[in-house]
Amino acid sequence: MILPLSLDIQALTRIVIDACCLINLAAADAFSTWLPHLGLTWMLPQAVADEALFLRGCNDQGEPTREPIDLEPHLDSGLFQRVALEGPAEMAAFVAHARGLDDGEAMALAIAQSRGWMLATDDRKAIAVACSVQVAVRGTADLIKRWADTADVTDLTIGETLLRIKRRARYLPNVRDPLFDWWMGYLTGDSGG
Repeated sequence: MILPLSLDIQALTRIVIDACCLINLAAADAFSTWLPHLGLTWMLPQAVADEALFLRGCNDQGEPTREPIDLEPHLDSGLFQRVALEGPAEMAAFVAHARGLDDGEAMALAIAQSRGWMLATDDRKAIAVACSVQVAVRGTADLIKRWADTADVTDLTIGETLLRIKRRARYLPNVRDPLFDWWMGYLTGDSGG
């Protein structure tokens, strides 16, 4: 396919991440391992960083704990690039989206919409709004599947990763997600919460 000269090739690899995906990928221990190898440039709005604070865990006695998500090393390494609203059009889109979405989702969507970037979210409302304004969306299941398809990983490793997301982020894809059956196939036999 011949791309028009006006097409921004970098925009095709930039993805603004929302708090739900950020938490899921943190739960997967992806930041220092496989996330840098997906060929995407990860853009992080401050409102998202402010929302993605903790993972769920357990102490030695089995009591629930909260594990802080430390983004600073991954910002310092360049894995995530800070991004802020720019100009009146992005601010207006943010305000409009914030009427029905959390601030992090609204900010991520406004930036993606304005700049022609992708959006990483699992929030159903945010996905619906993104689709209505022609923003390409990738969810946790898409990202995990991309990793599984492009890296040399075993089925056991994929299953362990999905189990970490289930336990530490309390996330499972929606039953209507096209990758739901693929995801659940790796969790067969898991009886843990």
